[in-house]
Amino acid sequence: MLKGKHLTRKKKIKLLVGIILVIILSALTYFTYRQYEKTIVFQQQQNMLGISRSISRSIELFINDIKDSMKIITLDTEIIGKASLIEKESYSVKLKAFYEAQKESIDGVYIFDKDGKMVNKYPEDPKTIKNHVQANVDYVISSKKAYIANPYLDEEKNEFMLYIYEPIFSENHFKGVLSVSISLDAIYNKLIRPVKIGEKGYALVKDQYGIIIMHNVKEQVGMDVIETRKHLHPELDFKELEELIDAQLAGEEGTDIYHSYWWAESSLKKVKKLNAYTPVRLGDYFWVVALTMSYDEVQEPINRFLGQIIIIAILITIIISIFITILIKMKKNKEELEKETKYLKMLNEASERLREKEAEIYHSNKLKMVGTFAGGIAHDINNLLTPILGYSELLLMRLPKDSEYYEDVEEILKASEKGKDLIEQILVFSRNDKNITKVEQININQVTKETVKLIKTVIPKNIIIKENIQENCGYVDANFTHIHQVIFNLCTNAYQAIKHMDGILEISLRRVEGTSIKEVRKDSFYAELVIKDNGCGMDEETQQRIFEPFFTTKSVGEGTGLGLFVVKNIIDKYGGIITVESELGKGSLFKVYLPLTYAGQEYQELKEEESYVGKKILIVDDNEKVIKVLKKGLEHLGYCVVSETDSTKALEIIKYNYKNIDLVITDYMMPNINGSELAYKIKEIEKNIPIVLVSGYMDENQMDIGKDVKVDAYMSKPIEISKLSKIIKKLLVNQ
Repeated sequence: MLKGKHLTRKKKIKLLVGIILVIILSALTYFTYRQYEKTIVFQQQQNMLGISRSISRSIELFINDIKDSMKIITLDTEIIGKASLIEKESYSVKLKAFYEAQKESIDGVYIFDKDGKMVNKYPEDPKTIKNHVQANVDYVISSKKAYIANPYLDEEKNEFMLYIYEPIFSENHFKGVLSVSISLDAIYNKLIRPVKIGEKGYALVKDQYGIIIMHNVKEQVGMDVIETRKHLHPELDFKELEELIDAQLAGEEGTDIYHSYWWAESSLKKVKKLNAYTPVRLGDYFWVVALTMSYDEVQEPINRFLGQIIIIAILITIIISIFITILIKMKKNKEELEKETKYLKMLNEASERLREKEAEIYHSNKLKMVGTFAGGIAHDINNLLTPILGYSELLLMRLPKDSEYYEDVEEILKASEKGKDLIEQILVFSRNDKNITKVEQININQVTKETVKLIKTVIPKNIIIKENIQENCGYVDANFTHIHQVIFNLCTNAYQAIKHMDGILEISLRRVEGTSIKEVRKDSFYAELVIKDNGCGMDEETQQRIFEPFFTTKSVGEGTGLGLFVVKNIIDKYGGIITVESELGKGSLFKVYLPLTYAGQEYQELKEEESYVGKKILIVDDNEKVIKVLKKGLEHLGYCVVSETDSTKALEIIKYNYKNIDLVITDYMMPNINGSELAYKIKEIEKNIPIVLVSGYMDENQMDIGKDVKVDAYMSKPIEISKLSKIIKKLLVNQ
């Protein structure tokens, strides 16, 4: 029964997929059809608009050609040179010759003297001239300008006549008027009637007032396009036709789709039409050339295209159905094969994960043991190095520089400082100092020069180092090792880009204003470090990704992709920015900007006479040797020092004498109360007492007790008296 339900569900899914497929194909067919319809209709409208433009231009050229011919007649010296134009045989010959040359285009030619009296015409016609002709002649006599009159309906012929007038001058003296009459039927038969626009389509011309002046149906000539038809057929809807006529009579060209009637048919039925129209500019007037055709004639090929689309869609549906059926069968076969191997694969993966987990646990425990061991050693060695460093500094303070023992003591100090650096590296390895990274004011010139000195020992001989380091660039608030790592990584990256070629590595350092750098504070100063090489360079895509973690262009095993990522994080941490410029085959240029601090300079420039004699400092440390050397060093600098090896007793001293204590220096790892707890309790008694927390090794898991305590400064062992003095001065100045 369950199997039957499963089959029914499959059939429903297949049916649903089929319905969705039909809907999608139907929608695609409809949208394709609509798009094709729009394209065909638009193309037909543009074609009709092109024809209307051509007709309009032909009419203008036709009339301008006649005007040019008239102008030539008016300039004939044999005519205009006569004293009188009346009944001159030579003139009659000229008119006849002109008429014969233009008889397919013009209906008659007339001459009027300067008073408006007709003196000659051809062909001869006993009929008198019409009033409107005489009015037009009078207008030309008064204006002395050529004139194209509005078409005039000759009711006897039932056709419109067009009169063109050209003034006659002789030596700037007005002589008379030359006029030509043109039958608009002649223009229509010659320029418009040959044009075919579908089976029912036609072209017509109306004047600027909406009166039809040329039409393929003679009875339509003379009608007002709207008013006459409204009078004849008051029951019909003329709204869309009126909108079209309004657009045409605005004197612009365009196209339209509208509903109207075939007026020549006996039974009027509303149909859809296409229309294109263009104005004909004739002097002060314009006509409208309009082309009309049935929308059904355009629709017919579109419907044929729809039938083809439907057939294609059905074929596509059949092909897709067959394809889907084949895919379903293939999928079933694949699933059956996958089931046979899935169990074994799962066992293999589980076994592999177990082996990897065991290896991770073993490695983690090993690192933890090494870290704990290293941290313990670091603590003891730091306590041993503190007296060595302290007494070395005290001896150098007391010995004159020309003493025979001065250099010996200086070597002891240098050796102990190297030992201190080694312990710091051990702490980094043990990964237990990550929350107490020492940030201090470091001389950017010093760290740069020391790093460049190290770089020179490791780069290949084929690379030349050029230094341009400006003196006294200032101090930055950072960790010395971090800045060293930034410079070293960038230089390493640069000489690796040069590889085995002869190359140049340029290292520059200078002090710059923030106004010259984008994306930094404009009112600050920055140390600008520039690392430039002439190596292989980078393309745009590589430049966008070089600061991403694990991104590298090196071969497998040659790089981790973390060097520049670490550089970027360090620079961001200290509020700086890094930029890169590079071009393939030409090398790369990295610029690092670190904000300068003035505190280092200020403390260097403290006046010698500024005294801290009488300032009382409490030192708390369970190591008497450390207390002894710190006490001697600080007393030598003029401080009054009180010491205590028991943190509980030190707290009692603070309780009863906190007003007499100016600063507290406490070790972190002590019995009874550790340094963090002691700092917390001291701040409860007197929050304004500055506290310096010192340690040779801080276990981050023990920091929870004092995590909310705002100690004023941290210092790691072994302690250098000179650096401790700077910290004390800074805290006492700000107190």
